[in-house]
Amino acid sequence: MANERIISPNAAWADLSVTSIRGIAVLVPVGGVILALRMHPSNAHFHQLPEENIIGLLTGLIVIALFIERAVEVFLTPLRGTTCLKMTRLMNNEKDMRRKENPDSASELSDSERQLLDFKGQTRTIAYLIGLALGMAISASGVRGLASLLDAKDCCAFFKALDVLLTGALLAGGADGLHRIATVFTTYMDKSAANAKSAQLENTNR
Repeated sequence: MANERIISPNAAWADLSVTSIRGIAVLVPVGGVILALRMHPSNAHFHQLPEENIIGLLTGLIVIALFIERAVEVFLTPLRGTTCLKMTRLMNNEKDMRRKENPDSASELSDSERQLLDFKGQTRTIAYLIGLALGMAISASGVRGLASLLDAKDCCAFFKALDVLLTGALLAGGADGLHRIATVFTTYMDKSAANAKSAQLENTNR
């Protein structure tokens, strides 16, 4: 029928992914509350860490993220690189033919361009999943973000699992995201130091 809307597999998968994310966003805090009520974990306390230690932690995570990015690139290039080059060449040839036949249609998406965009989207998804798996494996082996900042010896297993998940996700997100965190932190610390110094000068001049 004319009014029927055909849902592509990619759109259905996107809807499923959104539904899964919503379900996880609800289940994780609910599970945390249930475990907290049953296990009664003790509160975690922050270490007295100087600024240099936190910068060192973020720098180490950035280096690990760079290793993961390069490893993912090495894994995917032989599997997806050749096909991507062929699809790009086919798309360029098709666009050239359409431009010669009808110059006004050059801005429209062709079938080959849509296929290339879908292929690149799938490649990004695969790359993120590989990066997440590597990041979580590295985090589970001992590289923890929250545990390095907190005195988490008495924390429950749920907190440690979340630490592995969070650190793995940060590593999978790439070095740029971690670099932005480091930049925000250093900017905040510099502003705090400048404000404290100006306040001290004002009190001295009074």
